[in-house]
Amino acid sequence: MGGAMATRRAVRNDARLLVNIGLLVTAFLAALTGWVADLWDLNDFFYHRYAGYALAGLGLAHVVLYWRQFVGYIRWRVGKRRRPTSGGLQTRQSLTMNDVLRAPLSRRGFVGLAAGGLGGFLMGRGLRPRWDIPYGADVAQVYHEWSKPKLLSLLGTVGDWGAQPALYKTYRDAERYPLPEPDDFQGLYTEAAIEKRRSARNFSGQPMTLMQLSRLLHHTGGINAQRWGHSLRAAPSAGALFPIECYPVLHRVDGLESGVYHYAVQEHQLELLKAGSHSGEIVRHGLMQEFLGEANLVLVFTAVFQRLRWKYQERSYRYALLEAGHLGQNVYLAATSMGMGACAVGAFSDDGVNRMLGVDGQEEAALYLLAVGTV
Repeated sequence: MGGAMATRRAVRNDARLLVNIGLLVTAFLAALTGWVADLWDLNDFFYHRYAGYALAGLGLAHVVLYWRQFVGYIRWRVGKRRRPTSGGLQTRQSLTMNDVLRAPLSRRGFVGLAAGGLGGFLMGRGLRPRWDIPYGADVAQVYHEWSKPKLLSLLGTVGDWGAQPALYKTYRDAERYPLPEPDDFQGLYTEAAIEKRRSARNFSGQPMTLMQLSRLLHHTGGINAQRWGHSLRAAPSAGALFPIECYPVLHRVDGLESGVYHYAVQEHQLELLKAGSHSGEIVRHGLMQEFLGEANLVLVFTAVFQRLRWKYQERSYRYALLEAGHLGQNVYLAATSMGMGACAVGAFSDDGVNRMLGVDGQEEAALYLLAVGTV
């Protein structure tokens, strides 16, 4: 009888030990995977979800195994009874920090320490191999490989990649031109606009109305909703950080003089940076593609890289290019829906366009040109 009770007690103690170890491990994994999901903006992260399930299951098993202790403690608290002991088990005298520091290092401990250090060194060397860039190599391919998520990228997130800048850029001294609120114009259905969309390089020369310009900018990347105090826009953005700035270069728009403007998305206004015709300049910087001067306007998309860099580190440039593509497709669909044409341009003189806009080309740089006009 006594042997059977001892066996059951031993089995229960082993189960408690295993559950406690499992709780510790799964709690660590749940915290780690949650951290990864937050840093890399992962939605519905598989490992984090199932680590949470495992943690909940082990927590329930822990409650079942310690049910008597829980009930006894509650009765003691409610009835002010004598607190039960932990099954009559004797507690080991706790070690002091002085005892730990004075403990001798065994040969086994030294070998384990050395093996762990060597393994960590070799693992670190293999996490991200060094990329040698020979003369004439494709630097874009090297960047693509370098920016792949690796464990070292996760560890690098604890480094200082700079502070988060403001989400909105404004020119305080610029003359501002409010745009009319977009009306309830209903153009082509989405499916019809996608089917009809083509790159247009021949424009009629007829002026674009101010309302058409307002719709175009609003549907390209304007603020179209509010949620929990945050402004949502017409195009998706990594982490809702919105690194893309829009600079309309206007040639022929009713009610506005020609010039280089900045789209102040927060107020749905234009800020005049440089007055006068810049059609010849944009054609030169666009490598003599004449339709850039014949369209009603050219939208120049730039990226403020620090808006992404502080969170996404070396993947920031990828995300900036992706977002410029999202906005570019919005331009095409919005223009097509209103019966106008658009054409995207990736071949241009970066330095020339950056100088025209007054950006440095490093912290903020031009990525994309889109000509839009009546056809």
